[in-house]
Amino acid sequence: MKLIRKKSLVKTKKEALSTKKQFDLNEFRRSFESLDSENYGSWPLPVKVTVIGFIIALIAALSWALPISSKIDEINAAESQQQTLLDSYREKESRARQLKAYQAQVIQMETEFNTLLDQLPKDTRVSELVEGINMTGVGSNIRFQDISVEPEIENEFFIEQPIRIAALGEYHQFGSFISGLAALPRIITMHDFEVSNPQPTLDVLPELNLVLQTKTYRSKEAAPEGEETTAPDAATDAAGGN
Repeated sequence: MKLIRKKSLVKTKKEALSTKKQFDLNEFRRSFESLDSENYGSWPLPVKVTVIGFIIALIAALSWALPISSKIDEINAAESQQQTLLDSYREKESRARQLKAYQAQVIQMETEFNTLLDQLPKDTRVSELVEGINMTGVGSNIRFQDISVEPEIENEFFIEQPIRIAALGEYHQFGSFISGLAALPRIITMHDFEVSNPQPTLDVLPELNLVLQTKTYRSKEAAPEGEETTAPDAATDAAGGN
């Protein structure tokens, strides 16, 4: 009997605690539903504690989040700047490592350039060049229409002497003539080729017109007197002789 009574008492106590706990929770919920927003002092103590705790937690969260957010932006900006500076440092470091090699290349290029400049003639000697062009054309069986010596063009390190050539001939004759020009002892470059066929026909090989702009070069030193005065006459005589 005592055992049954003890079990009954324990069961009764558990039911009472459960009923009390459920009652307190419902009462707490109802206390929030019946709050008077104009009379904070009448709020129940649990509600006051809960609201104050929530406000304190919200203020603490904002106090932590706002400075941290600005600091995060500053950190991101600093990291971006750090990466930019690191890339710039690596680029400059690479240039510094290769500086000696670049300087050696510049010195070598300057030496080669000066050597080439020294190889340029000190005077134009257009008459000799025109005579060489004329002989090359005769050997290639082309007929000159004109060999015109144009005004010199002054550059920073040298002077260009343009010479315009107009001639009649066939394709293979023009090829032989251009090869002959490249073999002349003077430096000659060829520009602005123009080949035309004035009378197209299939019966015989056409005679073509060739207009060629060539240039020779000399160093920037004064040419001997009398050279430039005789050059146009020599060019005219060479063209007229063909």
